[in-house]
This record gives sequence, C-alpha cells and structure tokens, in this order.
Amino acid sequence: MSKDLIRLRRPVEDDIASFLVWSQDTELGTLMGWEYPREEEEIRDWLFNKTQNRDRRFFIIEYDSKPIGDIELCNITWRCGKAELKICIAEKMYWNRGLGTRAINLILEDAFDSLGLHEVYLRVYEFNKRAVHTYEKAGFLLKGFLRRKDPNWHEIWLMSLTKARFRKSRERIGA
Repeated sequence: MSKDLIRLRRPVEDDIASFLVWSQDTELGTLMGWEYPREEEEIRDWLFNKTQNRDRRFFIIEYDSKPIGDIELCNITWRCGKAELKICIAEKMYWNRGLGTRAINLILEDAFDSLGLHEVYLRVYEFNKRAVHTYEKAGFLLKGFLRRKDPNWHEIWLMSLTKARFRKSRERIGA
C-alpha cells in the first residue's frame, strides 16, 4: 500500500453521489454522533458551504483516486492557535487499513506547518474503539471526558495533540 495513493483534496460536484450513499448508513451516524444530510441539494449546500468558512478546512479523503471519506479542521481559533479535528472513513472496505491515521497525519502537517496552529483536539465516543486507537496512533492523548447520569448518553472522550508532541512523535518514527 503506497503512501502516494492517499491524498486530501477539496470537494467536487461528483462527490455528492458518495455522500448520498454515506448518508444512508446509520452505523456511520452512530459512530460519528451526527449524520450527513440526506438530500442531494442539502448535501451540495452543506459540502460547498464548508469550504467557504475561514475557520474551517474541509477535505475529501481520496484513496487510489476514489473518495473514501472526509476530514476537517473546524472551530479554528486563530488567536489561540487551536482547532477541532473531525474525520470519517465512510467506505467500510477501507476500515482497519491505517488510512485514517495517514489522513490525520496529512491534515496535522497542514495544521501545524501551514496554518501555524499549536494544538488540535477532538471528541470521540468512548465505545468507538477503532477511532480511539487511530487517534492514539496519531499521538492524541486523553484529556478528559463528558459523562451524564442518563442511560441513553454515551461517554465522550476529549483528546488533544500539541504541535510539539506531534513533531516529537514524527521524529521518533523518522517521518
């Protein structure tokens, strides 16, 4: 699996078809904690509005020229140098191949090098072990959690990665 087969790119009109399929997958919605829009026009508006926001960097994850998911830095606070990470590998045949970790590393390089951010954080359901493992492989550390005494509530883990820690982990693996 060559590293040059994965890339992050801006959305194009043809991506709407993928999002229409992904929006029907209830498992994705459960794992992410939210769902993609379900109608073509809603997807178009949602997808292309994301690229117009100064406080967001949204990309399609493409593997071997095929869209397999999306990744974004959102809620960018320029003064504090922080952003929130969101990612979804929506094509299940690409799960457990390390592609999420590779996409995260690509966007983190952009966050820390090009954008000059100092910290990237995320929220993940504690039951989403695959995602937690991916974030830990990328260097994220557990910082806290959100709990409620509601039996329908799922615990949310708060994880974070600083620029210094990212650089140190990249040096360790020779990247």
